[in-house]
Amino acid sequence: MKALVLVYGDVHGVGFRSYAKRLAQQLNLAGLVRNEPQGVKVFLDGDKTAIEKFIVTVQNIKSSGFFGPHVEKVEVHNEGEKRFQPAWRSYEGFEVDY
Repeated sequence: MKALVLVYGDVHGVGFRSYAKRLAQQLNLAGLVRNEPQGVKVFLDGDKTAIEKFIVTVQNIKSSGFFGPHVEKVEVHNEGEKRFQPAWRSYEGFEVDY
């Protein structure tokens, strides 16, 4: 299964991309993550259950203090849906675009 996940909130400059990479690797997902002007774009490739767990985990990220990511909204577009977009480049494993 493949999914495009758009994450909005305080997710720039707070370690979100590194967190997303660790989480994806723990769930054996491949893909990419990069900053976008309005948030973070994540492309996931792997088991449906693992992708769903990634999404639920990210939806529940709330900053416990001054530093750290705080997710306000998550949009998910699965392969085959109208707003789905393929990965913007090739990847091996899960990679962070800087």
